[in-house]
Amino acid sequence: MAILDWFKNLFFGASEPFSDAGTFFVWEPCSKSHSEVVPGYAKYLLDLGYKVSVIVNPEKLKEGVFCRFSDPNLILNSISRSKAKKFFSKRGLSNAKGILVTTVGKLSNGRDYNGAYEFFSKKLPGQKTLFVEHEIKPAVDGGTWDENIITLRKPDYKGAKSVVVNPHYFGNVRITNKSEDIVKFIVVGALQDKRRDCSIILSAFEKLIERGTTNVKLIAVGKGAVSLPEKIKPYVELKGSLPFKEMYDEVEKADFFLTSYEPDFAPHLRYITTGTSGAFQLVYGFLKPVVIQEKFAPINGFNGKNSVIYSDSSSYSEALERCVKMSAGEYGKMQANLKALADEIYAQSLLALKELIEK
Repeated sequence: MAILDWFKNLFFGASEPFSDAGTFFVWEPCSKSHSEVVPGYAKYLLDLGYKVSVIVNPEKLKEGVFCRFSDPNLILNSISRSKAKKFFSKRGLSNAKGILVTTVGKLSNGRDYNGAYEFFSKKLPGQKTLFVEHEIKPAVDGGTWDENIITLRKPDYKGAKSVVVNPHYFGNVRITNKSEDIVKFIVVGALQDKRRDCSIILSAFEKLIERGTTNVKLIAVGKGAVSLPEKIKPYVELKGSLPFKEMYDEVEKADFFLTSYEPDFAPHLRYITTGTSGAFQLVYGFLKPVVIQEKFAPINGFNGKNSVIYSDSSSYSEALERCVKMSAGEYGKMQANLKALADEIYAQSLLALKELIEK
């Protein structure tokens, strides 16, 4: 029986036992964030030879989180979190091989991993429950951290260890060359006047324009409102919050990905210590060289050969100018180096996930 039909029967009528032992569930219980990691985790499990049954918020499927990705062994279930929780709390994992929960914080509040494991306590011998944590600080500080938890990047906080599996596969994406006329920069995330990193980007872009470099465009994708300086209004497109399909399109068309983390700003330090940023997933997956501050580069695999590194906010506009002046050949080499990094991360992640499942 097809898994999708099985879920329909379960929630809308007659039930029938699920009996495909070669299937892994991938469940994203968060309805607001983190859905972008689900395709990448599904891909790893497919590559390991499993069928994958994805359970994700219906709205995220409508937005196209899997619009670039299809596979005969991939089933997408449009099921709310409440209905999924109802099933798992009553039926466990049925006969599936296991489940990978891509935001365990929705089951553990970032600390109670025992409670998260017990949520799936009705398990058959050999069934696996795997969890992804996006912020390790509460559990590490609280003494409840579990080294079998998956993180997107190696943590650097109080010696904590994890299983690193980085999801940066989005499906059939278009890898584009550097634009020959207008160089396009993209920032993905909330762009708001009150945000310190927003002012850094806009200030650097204004300096760039003032120096006469006008063959540029800044694409901003994300919720929020921002006041643009008059000088740069013709060179900025505020797209607002976009569904995944349109966001993927904008990233494909861009040349460089912008970040603006500051080493002396405490909220930014999580990107190199206890957590990570979805921006890096897009950089790896779409091979877009990233403009990044030097302290935030090494732990995320970035260097002067695959990215554009700057020292501090005062030199940000010079970094943007280097991007504009970069030749097509230099850009191609940077993309090739970025691909080598992404491929290495992928291979290491696939092996780590395999070993975790077999543990």
